[in-house]
Amino acid sequence: MSLPDELAEQVKRAAGGEGQVSAYVAAALADYQERVGLDEILAGWQAETPLTEEVRRRVGVELDKVGITGPPRGQQLAG
Repeated sequence: MSLPDELAEQVKRAAGGEGQVSAYVAAALADYQERVGLDEILAGWQAETPLTEEVRRRVGVELDKVGITGPPRGQQLAG
């Protein structure tokens, strides 16, 4: 598998150098898998116990504060 050159360069910069890319990508993929799992759990919960939009917004804000739903801290791609 290969990436477009521009994306590959962004990943290298974000990872802190070419030698760090594998660990960076592995951490990003692990984070993604956790988020997908969380999304599935929350979707199931929502189906069983519908929440108001206000409650959903507040939960999102709190999850972002602790780094569960926002971009991984320190792992944003350089732009």
